Order: sequence, then C-alpha cells, then structure tokens
Amino acid sequence: MKQAAEEVRGQVLAYLERRPDLTAADLSAHTKLAQSTCRHFMDGRNLITGQDGTAAEFARVLRLAEMGDILPAGASPVAITEAHPEAVARLRKAKDYYQIETVHCVATTLTYCAENALIGVVTGDYGIGKTEAVKAWRRGPGRKLASVVYEFNEFTAKNIVSFVQAIASLLDVPITLGSNNGGRVFEAVVEALIDAPCLLILDQCETVSPRVMQIVRQIHDRTRDAGVGIALLASPVLMERLKGARIRDLGALSSRVGVWTQLRGLSAAEMGSILKAEGISRVDDDAFRMWHRAVGGSMRRLMSSVTLIQSKHAGKAITERTVAGVAASLWGMTLGVRAVGAVA
Repeated sequence: MKQAAEEVRGQVLAYLERRPDLTAADLSAHTKLAQSTCRHFMDGRNLITGQDGTAAEFARVLRLAEMGDILPAGASPVAITEAHPEAVARLRKAKDYYQIETVHCVATTLTYCAENALIGVVTGDYGIGKTEAVKAWRRGPGRKLASVVYEFNEFTAKNIVSFVQAIASLLDVPITLGSNNGGRVFEAVVEALIDAPCLLILDQCETVSPRVMQIVRQIHDRTRDAGVGIALLASPVLMERLKGARIRDLGALSSRVGVWTQLRGLSAAEMGSILKAEGISRVDDDAFRMWHRAVGGSMRRLMSSVTLIQSKHAGKAITERTVAGVAASLWGMTLGVRAVGAVA
C-alpha cells in the first residue's frame, strides 16, 4: 500500500510542477479529507494508508484536474520568478552553459504554455540566458512537445506581412509574395497551426511594434482551441509596456497573457558553485561581491570573464583589482577599487 501511495504522491507532485498556478492546497481543497491529513500525505508522513483511502482520494482529484473538470489552467494569470536557495549543489553544465534556476524557471513557463495553450511572457536582461534556456528545454523536458522558435529582426518586428511570411516559412506553408497577399498567408498560417498545434516561441519581442503584436494575439485567438500556445521572450521593457498598456493593440494582448515570468538571472550562490566547478577558488569576499555585481545576473558575462581569468590569471588569487581589470577589458566598465588598507 505504501508503494501505491508513494506513486500517487509522485504523480501529484509532477502535476504541480507542470502547473505553477497551483499549490498542493488547491488540490487538497477538492478532496473530502481533513487539511491535516492532506498536509501529512503531501509531506510524505502519511503514506502507509490503504484503509483510510487518502491516496485514492488524491488520485480521484488529480484525474479531475488533468481532465479540466476542476482548476482549469489560465483561469487567472500566474507570476513566476526564480526561487534562489542560499546554498547550491553542483550544477550541470551543457557546453558553456550551466543549468541554473533560470533554466528551470523558463522550462516551467514553456511547458505550462504548451500544455495549456496559453500566452506566456518571459522577460530578463540581455545575456541572462533566456535563449539558452529555451534550447535546454527543447533538448530536455520539452523534447516531446511540438514547438517552433522564431527570433524577430528589424524587418519582421515592424512589418506584419514580413512577420506572417516568416512564420509561414517555419511551418512549411507556401508563401505568396507581395503585401496584398498578407491576409492569405495569415489564414494559411492559422490553418496550419490548427492542423498541427505547437508552441510558438518568439524571441527578441521587445522591439516588436503594436501592429505585429496584434497579429500575434489574433493568431492565438484563432488557434488556442486547437492547442496552440505562445511564449514571448524579451527584455524587461516588454513587461512594462504590456502591463501599462494604453495602446489598444497591446492592451488586447496583455489581457490574454496567462503567465508572467520575470527572470533575475544568476544568483551569488549559483555563481559561487560555477566558479568552484571551473577551478577558480582563490577569490576574496570583496572581489566576489564586485564580480557578481559586474556580471549583473548574466551567464554570458560570467562565462566570458571566467575564460579570461583562466587564461590570464590561472592559479592566482582574484582580487578587486583583478575583477576591475576584467570588467574594463570585456565590458568597458569602470569599477571603483578601494585602496589597500582602506576601512569599509
């Protein structure tokens, strides 16, 4: 009985991982069990059941939730951000990119949007790792979910015909050139998505004009019932524009967003774990704090600075002066360094 209860508890936890808008308490509220019984079951303290039917009751509620009979996804917008622990274990590395909390946060958002046909907005500063996190998701947890990635450029970000033609090309939809045929291409894109639903992942959205955003919204309106989700990746300015939207086109899109994900990037604990993994251990506390501030949450900046320090300062102690030199060389930053003997 305990094994069966553990299996049900694992299924509930896996479901909650895919539903960032829910907690165990939300599911518990739909059971016939006492709150204390629910808490003990979810904490793993009440798994030898069998007679009281706790596991069976959770299994019943889980089936209802998965079928959409209760707690439908997208009923209200959900906000997601990284949960940075104070201590970080060894991080997994894929090429030159470590699997930090940002990767998990983006993966949760993309899966939620894909499985529930929602619009999600993911924002974070340049270099924070949004694009790499998407790649990691498509290689890992998202590999069984159909998805298409498109990165806006200066043309498609401003021109609705260029945009729908670009999406048509990704979906292998025949393109009829000419601005007068934009409507036909749009309809063909909609039909293609209805026939083969997927998650549209649109990158560099901070540069996109309101008119193009209107087309994005219309695509979702026409295809959501078929199972099409959309994820918009951008710098923080997009979230500010959408949440404070007074422009009609942006306001219409903002009202349909089901998940807002605001990324902060690399934490100090994650950076410390990465430096240790890269063999950089002789960093004094003041230098580490300066280095973390200079990196600004960016994995790209951290790894470029690690590469330079490994080549120029291998085996040496890393001081504030070292960090200031690296910041000036790589990013043109001027960092103030305290004089030796100065009192903080």
